[in-house]
Amino acid sequence: MNKGAFGKIVCLVGIVVATAGVVSGFLSRYWIELDVFSHLTLHFTIAIVALAIAYFAPRTLRLAVALLAMAAGMIAIGSWGKLSADQLAVEANVPAGERTLKIMHFNVWGRNRSLDKVVSEVARLDPDILFLTEVRKSGKGLTETLDNRFAYRLPKKGRLPRSLTMYSKYPFSASQRFRRGDGLSIVRGTLGADWRHLNIVGTHLTRPPDIRDQEQEILTAVKMVKALNGDSIVVGDFNATPHSAMLDLFQSHTGLKRVTYLPTWPALGLNLPQFSIDHIFISDGLSLAMPAIVGRYAGSDHLPVAASIVVPR
Repeated sequence: MNKGAFGKIVCLVGIVVATAGVVSGFLSRYWIELDVFSHLTLHFTIAIVALAIAYFAPRTLRLAVALLAMAAGMIAIGSWGKLSADQLAVEANVPAGERTLKIMHFNVWGRNRSLDKVVSEVARLDPDILFLTEVRKSGKGLTETLDNRFAYRLPKKGRLPRSLTMYSKYPFSASQRFRRGDGLSIVRGTLGADWRHLNIVGTHLTRPPDIRDQEQEILTAVKMVKALNGDSIVVGDFNATPHSAMLDLFQSHTGLKRVTYLPTWPALGLNLPQFSIDHIFISDGLSLAMPAIVGRYAGSDHLPVAASIVVPR
């Protein structure tokens, strides 16, 4: 067998393997343990395209073409969301009788040593509701600064911040919290009558490969959200991509719609996040003033997500 034929066979085998990965992700709807493959759907697709291009490339360039095409695809994914970072500051036209609520979620990362960057990014995006995950006691300065910026917090001011902490410019009329031992780590704050008793729910799900635990957490969140009255916004680190059966399960059972799709993790190193795992879901009674965005790098392995949500008066 000559080298040219061998290279083509390698390309074909790679295409078959990548296609099997895409199919496995789809089959996770029937066998949940396969859901780990669904997170790589975009990357498998890039591999298929890259290997198909390399198959027709000259023999001496085949490997280089495959590697360059795959690298270009991953750079494109990582650069995609960052183009939106400045868009939230542009206020969209809001219909009469309605107003916007800016909401931001950020997994600040327990090992973040640049908490001043977190403060700067919060100030830049200026959300009405801020939900943080992986807040640590070492971030005392961050908590004090945000306590001065926001009038309300869950847990209430004067108490230590938790791994899940929610800030608001508007008062909460009710709140609720579950710990991990209750089946899910989740916090819920309900705004007052001025905001039609809008529910804001924040969570942080277990990461793969603990798929069964993640599924149980999704079902616990579904049960909680379905029991709420009025419209809801659910935000947090779901550790699941838009191709995941987990997000399909959450959307189909709650009726909420996901408005986020841009990659947010991992943001370290080259800052080319590959996976969209930080999300915002909204009720049908709500809408977006403009597409949701990802924010700028602020010392975490995640990028923040934010959206300007139209709430009828």
